[in-house]
Amino acid sequence: MADMEGREATLRTLEDRLVQFALARADVERITVALGETLNSIGVAVDEIRVGARTLHPEIDAIGVTWTADQALDSGVWRHSDDNREIWLNSPLYHMLTTGELRMHRPLRDPACPMDFAVFRELRGEGYTDYLAHLVPVGDRRQERSEGFIIRWLSRRPEGFASEDLAILDRIVPRVVAACEPGRERAIARDLLGAYLGPRSGAAVLTGSVQPGHTESLEAVILVADLTGFTAASDTMPGARLVEFLDRHLDAMVPPIQAEGGEILAFLGDGFLAAFDAAGDPPGACARGAAAARAIQAGIDAFRQVEPAALPVDIALHMGTVRYGNVGAGGRQAFTVIGPAVNLASRIEALCRPLKCPILVSAEVAACLPAEAVQDMGRHPVRGMTIEVPLFSLK
Repeated sequence: MADMEGREATLRTLEDRLVQFALARADVERITVALGETLNSIGVAVDEIRVGARTLHPEIDAIGVTWTADQALDSGVWRHSDDNREIWLNSPLYHMLTTGELRMHRPLRDPACPMDFAVFRELRGEGYTDYLAHLVPVGDRRQERSEGFIIRWLSRRPEGFASEDLAILDRIVPRVVAACEPGRERAIARDLLGAYLGPRSGAAVLTGSVQPGHTESLEAVILVADLTGFTAASDTMPGARLVEFLDRHLDAMVPPIQAEGGEILAFLGDGFLAAFDAAGDPPGACARGAAAARAIQAGIDAFRQVEPAALPVDIALHMGTVRYGNVGAGGRQAFTVIGPAVNLASRIEALCRPLKCPILVSAEVAACLPAEAVQDMGRHPVRGMTIEVPLFSLK
């Protein structure tokens, strides 16, 4: 009786803790660790817990966290491109999602256990003796895209899950999902804002910097990139092919910005505006911007080897003080950079084609780069300016 009372007291403490996790918007990893450790402490025969949940992201379909009794923790993602893999389409979890089956239990230790999915034979071969999975929908189940969690429990104990173990797992599943959901929603908001606004801008919005006109002064290296000839290509190319064609160019152009610590602030049709924070280290920011520009050109060159119709890209780099923050009206806001430095970078980019130079940098950027890395291109008139501007090519 005392053991039963102690187990019940621990479970109630866990349930209270799950409420606190929900209020704190704790991440799934932290909740899963607490869950596994507590269940083990009261003798529930759980050797592995996997918590999976749908997310909302241009590339990622779902996230998963796996805890094992040896205290190992692993996190992973499933991409939209994985959705048609045969192993997934023939899994018990896919079956549950598509049929709405909310609970699946397979006592793998039992020779008569149905081996209706290949993974059950694999798990038995790995020494697992029991399998339990719960599907817990979240939100309106009539919506087009189903939301929710799948929690999978595995045991290696010779006896598998006792009836008391199964009752405990059935009992706590809704509370576990309720604890995970606020953190999942927060993570979705963070990831979506990061994907569409950029990490810095997304974080600013998420932490409350949403007042119209709220901006800050920022010393930055501005990079403007633009494909040459895209307008002409768009007049002759079918719409679906055009989007795929542009995306493949961007696959070569975007990663170098991210790899060098820059942030894309806006896509401008067939190009984009990016910024590298120069506060405290202008030479470092210029070097990162230059490295990104070279890598973009190299990526486009590599793309051209497999796609002869690939378009050239023009790039301009300029450094100056910009206003960074919230700009907009009428209920529509955007995080971006504005100011003369942005305007000049855009106008320098427009000179790449007439000067037959794929990468042009301003004097401010050239001064921060090694002399052997740039070549003086002379002074040139720039639209909107009364004086000619010294320009340099990037070797």
